[in-house]
Parts: sequence; C-alpha cells; structure tokens
Amino acid sequence: MTDKNKLQPTTSNQLQEEEVDLGNLFKVIGKGIKNFFNFLGDILQSIFHYFILFLIFIKNNILKLGLALVLGFIVGLFLHFLNPKTYVSEMIVETNYGSGMQLYKQIDYLNDLVKKKDSISLSSVLNINVDDASKISNFKVSPYQPSQNLYNAYDEYLIKTDTIFTRDYKFEDFKKRVDKYDLRYHQIEVSSELSTIFTKLSTSLIYLVESDYYKNKRDIKLNEINQKLSVLNKNLIQVDSLRKTYKKVALKEAENNSSTSTIQIAKSDEEQDENDIKLFETTNDLLNNISWTNQDLVRKNNVVNIISDFDKVGVPDNNITHKKYFRLPLLFLSFMLAWILIRQLNSYLSNYKSIK
Repeated sequence: MTDKNKLQPTTSNQLQEEEVDLGNLFKVIGKGIKNFFNFLGDILQSIFHYFILFLIFIKNNILKLGLALVLGFIVGLFLHFLNPKTYVSEMIVETNYGSGMQLYKQIDYLNDLVKKKDSISLSSVLNINVDDASKISNFKVSPYQPSQNLYNAYDEYLIKTDTIFTRDYKFEDFKKRVDKYDLRYHQIEVSSELSTIFTKLSTSLIYLVESDYYKNKRDIKLNEINQKLSVLNKNLIQVDSLRKTYKKVALKEAENNSSTSTIQIAKSDEEQDENDIKLFETTNDLLNNISWTNQDLVRKNNVVNIISDFDKVGVPDNNITHKKYFRLPLLFLSFMLAWILIRQLNSYLSNYKSIK
C-alpha cells in the first residue's frame, strides 16, 4: 500500500506537466497564426491605402492627363498623315558555324547608320543607291519561333552527342546554356518607305555575315563531310559485295550438300540467315548515315542559308505600336506626369521646414 501511494503523486505530476506543455504549444501555434493574419492584413491595408492615393492623384489631375493624351493623339495623327507610308518585309535565314552573333552585330550596325541618317555609308554597305538607302527606316532581327527553334537545337544536340554525356542532361539545363545567337533560324525584318526595295537587300545582308573566318570554317567542315560520305559509300559497296559473295557461297554449298544430312543443311541455312540479317542491318545503318550526311552537306554548304526571302513587294506596316498616334500620346502623358510630380516634389520641399 505504501509503494502504491508513493507512485500516485508522481503520475499526476507528469500528467500536469504534459498538459502545461500542450497548452504552451497551442498558445505558440495560435500566436503564430494570429501574427501571420495580422501581417497579411497589414499588407492588404497598405495596398488599399496606396490604391486610394493613386485614385486621388488621378482625380486631382484628370484634366491635365486627359489633355496630354488628346493633344498627343492629335499631333500624332497629323504627323501620321503627313509622313509617307511605311512598308515591311521579312526574311528567314538559317545560320551555320556560329555566325548568328555576326548576323546580330551587322544588323545593329545597319540600324546605327539608319539612326545617324548616314545614307551614303548605308548605300555603300548594302550596294544600293543613296536615295533608296535614305528610305529605309529600321532593321530588326530576332529568333524565328524561339520555342520550336530551341527544341530543334536540343534534338540536334542529343543526336550528335554521345548518350554517356546526354543521359542526365535535361532540356532546362540545355536552355540555360543556349543564347539567341546559337539558335538555327532567325527572322530579319526591314521597314522602308519604298515597297519594292526588299529583294535588293538579300544578297548584301548575307555577304555582311560571310566573313573569311566563317568561310574557312565552312571549307573545313565541307571537306570533313565529303570524306565521311566517301568512306560511307565505300563501306556500302563492300557490304553489298560481301552479301553477294555469301549468296554465291550458299548456292555452291547447296549444290554440294546433296549427300549431307537434313540437320546439317538446316544448321547451315540458319547461319546463312543470321549473317544475311546482320549485313542487311549494316546496310540500313550505312544508308541512314549517308542520308543524314547528305542533309548535313546541303545545310552546311553556306555560312547563311536563305529559307524564305523577302517579298518582292512589302506590305503596309499595320503594327499600331509603330504609329505616331499611339506613341505620341504616351510620350505627352509621360511628360505631363513628370511635370506634375516635379511640381508636387517642389511644393513638398518648400514646405518641408515648416512641417518639421
């Protein structure tokens, strides 16, 4: 009885301690949840506060901002009808030997000449007359269908690289390492006041990219491809000759095996079939390699391939973001906003000492 009475207080103390610990835990959890929702409420309250301040700012300055937009639109519309119509055309090219960087560099150079209105240099570079060069208003280059372009580049990488290196190499890893210059297809867009100038530019644009460095790389690569084709064709001839030899041997063995047992003849036929299947698979592999190499030869024959040339007659530029009646209202609005904010800042600075 004495021992049992000694154990009872100890058990009740343990239960009380556990209840206290659980109570503290629930208090901490409750406090954490409360702090989280308070923090979330403060953020929402701040967002609402700044939104109201923005609405008050718009309300107080709606006339000035509206006047800036209307004035910008009227001036832009006037200039739009006053200026000659602009035409655009696009060319899609395929770059080889890492010449994508050179393509973008040359387009930037041409745009720089356009901005400087250096029609003489532009006409000399593009091999056109000065009057035609003065009508060009913009050059633009960008990857053609970037997502599809990137997937094509990844597929090509997997085909040409040993599976030991590509086994754990995911598309996302490849995407991080590839720049826009490395992609295969690019789109060149030219804007001009002349609708028939575009086809005159194709040859000159390609010539600007084809430097001696890339031509040397092309010649080396073409030599390698031609040697590979030569070896593949020789191997194909040898395999075909070997298949013919096997057939002749098989026919002679069939003539000489008239006295041989049926089991031995069946064994011989089975071995012959296995050899023929192996040679057939080898022939198919060689033909596939020859086909891929021929495709590579066609593609790599030039530093830059024209996939789709400029149209003979350009189409009117209907992109609204290029129109002056779209750009000038935004410009006028920006100036008006800047002017209002500067005035408010000046007023705040003037009253700062009195506020202190």
